[in-house]
Amino acid sequence: MTEPTEETALLQDVSNVDVPFLKAFLSRLCSLLPEEMDQIPDIIQPSQLSGHRALLASFSMLVLLLFREKNLGEKHSKAGPWDAWKHETLSDEWVRTIDRNIEQIWTSFLDAFCDTKAIENVLWTEFRLDEKSKPLRVVDFVSKHPKLLNDRVVELSMTSQWKRGASQDLSRSRQYLTSRYDALCTPWIYHAFDLATRLTFLLLLVSYVLNPPHPAFYSQPLEYIGVREILLVVLAISALLDSSLKSMAPFALTLFAFLFKLPSAPFPQDFTFNLLLLSLVVLIFQLHLPSPPSPLFLFWPERSLPLAVLILEGVIGTILRLLLFFLPVLILSVYFLSYALSDVFLRTLLPMETSLPAPMPTREAFFILSACSFIIFLLSVLLLVPFSITSTPGRSPWDQYSTSTGQMARIEFYRAVIRYSKPYPFPPPFNILYSIFIAIPLFVLTLFHISTSFLITLQRILWRVFVGPFAAVARLLTFGLP
Repeated sequence: MTEPTEETALLQDVSNVDVPFLKAFLSRLCSLLPEEMDQIPDIIQPSQLSGHRALLASFSMLVLLLFREKNLGEKHSKAGPWDAWKHETLSDEWVRTIDRNIEQIWTSFLDAFCDTKAIENVLWTEFRLDEKSKPLRVVDFVSKHPKLLNDRVVELSMTSQWKRGASQDLSRSRQYLTSRYDALCTPWIYHAFDLATRLTFLLLLVSYVLNPPHPAFYSQPLEYIGVREILLVVLAISALLDSSLKSMAPFALTLFAFLFKLPSAPFPQDFTFNLLLLSLVVLIFQLHLPSPPSPLFLFWPERSLPLAVLILEGVIGTILRLLLFFLPVLILSVYFLSYALSDVFLRTLLPMETSLPAPMPTREAFFILSACSFIIFLLSVLLLVPFSITSTPGRSPWDQYSTSTGQMARIEFYRAVIRYSKPYPFPPPFNILYSIFIAIPLFVLTLFHISTSFLITLQRILWRVFVGPFAAVARLLTFGLP
C-alpha cells in the first residue's frame, strides 16, 4: 500500500492502467550482450502501455535512463590496463547506444501533436522499480542527460510548470472549485513563501544584532525572550525542517545560540552572539547563490541564474582554486617574512629561539618571495578569470554567457522546479504543522503497521484550511507578473 507523502503523483492517474515495474525490464537490458544492442527498442516497450502513448514514452525513457546511470556508475575492478581500457570502451559504446534510443523515443513522441498535458505526463509520471521502491520519474534524470537538459521542449515545459503548476482539465472535474483552489499554490508561489520566510528571518536577525538586549545586574528567567526571539527560534526550526544539508548552517547556528543561552539570550559579549553574526553573513551570501530559495528564481531566472552561475563558478571558483594552489607558498612566505621582520606574535609560534633580528638580506629575500607570490597569484587571477568566462553565447537566454554556464543554470532551475512541485505543500513555517500532524503520525503508524490512508485526507484538509488562504492571496497579489 502506498503511504501518503508530500510527493505523491502530480499528473497522470495510472490507477486504471496495469503499470509494470521497471526492474524486470532493467534486468533484461543488463543481460544483453554487446552484439545484442539492437534489441533494446523491443525490450523497453511493455505491451500493457501500448494504448497510452505518453505513458509508453515515459516508461521506455525511464528504463533507458536507469540503464544509462548504471553503466556510468559501474567501476572496473580488474587491474590490467587492457581490461580497464576495454571496459571503458564498451561502457562508452553502451552509453552512446542508450542516448540514441532515448533521443529517438523523445523525437518520435514529439513528431505527433502533443498538448501540455501529454508532455508533462512523459516527464512527471511516476513508476517504481519494484513494489517497495520509491517512485521514479523522467524529470528526476533530466539534469543528468545532456540531450534532455538542453532540449527546448523540456525547457518550456519546466518553465510552464514553475509558473503555472501542473496543467489540469478542470472542465471535466466534478469538484471544480476545490480543484481550482488546490491548484493556486504553484511552484513559484511555494518558492516565494519559502523565500519570504528566509527574508523575515534575516530581518529579525538584523534587528537582533543591531539592537540586542543588554544584561542587567539582576534579571528574571526568560526576561530577555520576547516576540522577536521566539519568532527567530520558530523560523529557524521551520527552515531546518525544509532545508538541505548545505543551506541549514545559519539556522542551526541561530537555534544553537538561543538554546545554549536559555533562560537568557545571546549578549554582545558572548560567543553565541558571534554565532548570530556568522549566521547573518552566511545567510546573506546564501541568498545570492543559484540555489533555492533565492530572489534569483522570482523573475526571469533564465537571465539571472546564468549570471549567478558565471560569478560563482567562473570567478569565485577560479579564485578559490588558485588560492588553494598557491596557499602553501603564500603561508610560508608571509610567515618567514613576519619572522624576519621580528613580528612578536608570529615569532612566538616558531620553534626556534634567537635573540638577534634576522639579517637584512634575509628580510629582503623573504619580502621578495612574498611579493612575488602575491604578484603571481594576482596575475593568475587576471589571466584565468577572463579565460574561464569567455566563450560563444548560444541562442537561448540560458546560454547568454556560454553553453556550459547555461547547462549549470538549467540544472539549478530544474532542481528548484522538482523541489517545489508538490501537491498540498507546507512551506515554512507551516511545515511545523505538517510535521506534527502528518509526518510524526505517519512514522509511528508505519512502525506499527497501521493503515495511514486517512492521513492523505487529513493533509488535504490541513492545507486547505491553513495554507490555501495564503496561497490564494499570494496568487491574487502576483497576478499578471512575469
